[in-house]
Amino acid sequence: MYEVKNPIEEAKANPEVRHLSLWRTDLTYYWTINCEENMQDDMHYHENDDHIFMVLEGQCTVRTPEDEFVLNPHDTILLKSGQPYQLCNTGEGRLLLFGAGNSQVDGKPRTRVPRRPSHIPVREPIIA
Repeated sequence: MYEVKNPIEEAKANPEVRHLSLWRTDLTYYWTINCEENMQDDMHYHENDDHIFMVLEGQCTVRTPEDEFVLNPHDTILLKSGQPYQLCNTGEGRLLLFGAGNSQVDGKPRTRVPRRPSHIPVREPIIA
């Protein structure tokens, strides 16, 4: 079966959805994060899920306990499982991220530490 989705068009069609699931297979999971200006996620990590993020629109600052990376459109970052990170919309306007992860490859369910719901924006940084 073939399923074609345009992440930008999907986000535009569902502007109220922050974490929009696109595809899931036995080995990977693909999603978009749609975040308004001056918002950010909390610092968290996944015990068994590497993540790749690519900026489609806007600017994203990725914070880790050790460093900070500013990503612009088409920039990509790999976050290995166990690496704490925080996603921040530091640009003007909407941030649209394309994400991919390898959750459940080892048969274990996807984790998130702390167990707060994913991608709830906060106004001040929460440092791990």
